[in-house]
Amino acid sequence: MGRLANISLKFMDIMIGVVLGLGFQWWPNLQAPWQYAAFIFVYIELVDYWIDYSSSLKKFPPKRELDIMLDVAVIFMMFLYIYSTQLSVFYFLLSFGTFKLIDTVWLLRVRNEYHPQGREGRFVSAWIWHNFGEILYTGILLLVATQYQISAPLLIGIFIVLRLVTRVLASLQYKEVYFT
Repeated sequence: MGRLANISLKFMDIMIGVVLGLGFQWWPNLQAPWQYAAFIFVYIELVDYWIDYSSSLKKFPPKRELDIMLDVAVIFMMFLYIYSTQLSVFYFLLSFGTFKLIDTVWLLRVRNEYHPQGREGRFVSAWIWHNFGEILYTGILLLVATQYQISAPLLIGIFIVLRLVTRVLASLQYKEVYFT
């Protein structure tokens, strides 16, 4: 692992700790039941995401400073994703969709720079396609949320179910629960 990769991995480990730690300060700001459900779900999801992401950073470290900026964008979107649980369902879904868009750009960088094969290639391809699906269904939920008066708990419930289905399908596609 090169100097840039080592810096990136240490920096990202620290930043995910900061993001998750800062998020807890917003727990008292939550008011609606959907916010509590979304907040707990986001924490579980981000820990699950970090398990795959940190392993991926070790296998596919950044080669340029621009790649580190992409890693920082991923962390910023994690922060915004947690923060959005205090706002509205619209902002929550928008932050998730943007998070997945940045993650997809990160995965495309990996595919173009490293050309992963075998197990790693299946992992990268699975997540690129599932991210596109998640961006699509999140966009549809955003449209539904703006066009119709659907309750926030129902939208969050639909989102969580879709997200869990996507996670299971992606794991089945690359034949593992975690990328190690």
